[in-house]
Amino acid sequence: MSELQTFKKKLIQLDSIFHKFTAELATFSDLKKENRIIIAVSGGMDSMALFSLLHSREKFDLVIAHVNHHLRGDSNKDESLVQSACRSLGIPFFTTSLNPKKIKKGESVEQWGRTHRYRFFNEVMEKTKANWVMTAHHGNDQVETVLMNLSRQSGISGLCGIGKQTKNVMRPLLSFTKKELTDFVIRNEIPFREDFTNSELSNPRNFIRHTVVNPWENNAQNLVKGIQSSVNHFSEWKDALDYFILETLVPKIHQSVNRFDIPIKMVQGLPNMVKVRLVQLLMEATYHERWSKHQIELLKSFFKKEEVGNQHILPNGWKLLWDRRSIIGKETAHQSPKYPVKLVPGHPVNFNDYRYELVLSRQEKSDTTQNQEQVDWTLLKDRRLEIRAWTDGDFFQPLGMEGHQKISDFLINEKVDQFTKESQAVLTANGEIIWVCGKRISDWVKLTPQSQETAVLNRTFLLL
Repeated sequence: MSELQTFKKKLIQLDSIFHKFTAELATFSDLKKENRIIIAVSGGMDSMALFSLLHSREKFDLVIAHVNHHLRGDSNKDESLVQSACRSLGIPFFTTSLNPKKIKKGESVEQWGRTHRYRFFNEVMEKTKANWVMTAHHGNDQVETVLMNLSRQSGISGLCGIGKQTKNVMRPLLSFTKKELTDFVIRNEIPFREDFTNSELSNPRNFIRHTVVNPWENNAQNLVKGIQSSVNHFSEWKDALDYFILETLVPKIHQSVNRFDIPIKMVQGLPNMVKVRLVQLLMEATYHERWSKHQIELLKSFFKKEEVGNQHILPNGWKLLWDRRSIIGKETAHQSPKYPVKLVPGHPVNFNDYRYELVLSRQEKSDTTQNQEQVDWTLLKDRRLEIRAWTDGDFFQPLGMEGHQKISDFLINEKVDQFTKESQAVLTANGEIIWVCGKRISDWVKLTPQSQETAVLNRTFLLL
């Protein structure tokens, strides 16, 4: 680093914004000295301010990640500026280029860019073993986001705005106004690139910025601080509701990798918004986008109807089913294995939501359900055992019955819900069904006084 760069760093360290920034970093309890931080740097004023502040802090191991969206003809100059700054300071630099022609029909440019940016940041995190990603979102961004979410009627989650920390992403500039950062950059002669598209009013965020937020802020100096304070209050209320749900309701719900069962008695009488938030939290691992007003209202209508057999399509390939005793959520995008899975002694296999195991020994039945069955191994040991999904036309001889019965009729008699029917598995021996898994074995494979060898069939739910 040159003498001039060292001098500039010392000037920044004397700046009031630097001291405020240092105090703000201290509020991140998980942030430790010598942590490796990826800074998302576009080359614009805000991200270059964050870059300069973190570099002057002299406490962390820094890595720079730049995304060239190629939405402007001069975007390569942004990349060159950031790369040059990294080279002169000896900081690792990672970049990726996007192709706007690949934006899907109906997909917003903003969402397309965000998706690819965070995907790239995760890749750099994995490659560099970094602890955190930091972005330059500031207080004015927070105001714009809240106003946009209000216009979308996105509920309390929308009023919570941009989170100060979301998993491994930190946003240490949310308490700073755009004016503070602008003055800081100009005062310390920090180089940056101006994005002329930020002035195009056809972009909803730009329209709110230039026609609503900027004039409003000129007449209300504490606007950003006031909105941020409100956001904190909304977040506290949301966290309180989530705590109640996660501590008192979720532990009573049966969950697997692609299904959950909510006992109807447990949620009867609860406000519909609690039920909505419960479903959102149960789906959080697979659905990360903000729910629209339309999606929330449709879900509330589903809960109000309380009709057995009623189904509701959720985002991201999920469905809800109102069954007799529970409300079932199922990820319909999950595909059942197309081909039968071979089952042999001592080698557990997974099929749909369960793990299956064949054990050669006589043992006391430890499972009070039909997830554990004992069968005559003498009759089966020379046969090919396979697990597959049942199909129309399948039949078997249920335990205790002299004749045969169609699987479809058997499942109706067992009052099996629609989602379970769709994923119901059967175990076959040379193609003949010997177990409707978790329900009943075939009469001809049962143990008798003449049975010489015993096999135990185990089925275990694949929990989250």
